[in-house]
Amino acid sequence: MRRLSFAVLLGLMLAMATVAPTLASGGSQGPHIAVWGTINSQSHDQIDGTFTVPTGSQGGVWLALYGSNNGSSWNELGQTFFKIVKGQTSYGFSFDIDSDSHHYKSFKVGGDGAESRKVDRDECGYRVPEAPSSSLLIFGALPAVGLLAIKATGIRLPRPHLHRIG
Repeated sequence: MRRLSFAVLLGLMLAMATVAPTLASGGSQGPHIAVWGTINSQSHDQIDGTFTVPTGSQGGVWLALYGSNNGSSWNELGQTFFKIVKGQTSYGFSFDIDSDSHHYKSFKVGGDGAESRKVDRDECGYRVPEAPSSSLLIFGALPAVGLLAIKATGIRLPRPHLHRIG
């Protein structure tokens, strides 16, 4: 019985590790701004992003792009307006940062009480694809967890008999 409860505990730990990134997001109720740097079709640096609002929101929202050289003083570079429609929660936007903002090193987007992360100009450009998401890496642990569960439950696997041929 003790081995079975240990195997169940290992299974619960694996299940919790799988959903931990989702639970860690916190489920905030306010608006959220996600941004990333890219290059547009004219080879200009660009800040793209997604503005997410809670379900049931409506009205109008201004988002502003800010630029900075030192990370502490920010200057407004441009704005965009969204008409928030009840039922739609995600809105895409982009700002061209190549035209009049050559001398800024960092950028962020803010509006409606939310602020994005800071994006360096170096993040804009062509990129090599990264490794798979960390949530996919949990599948690499499945064989080890399976072996631990087999050991915990006391199941004996037959070992192959190797005969040496001389």
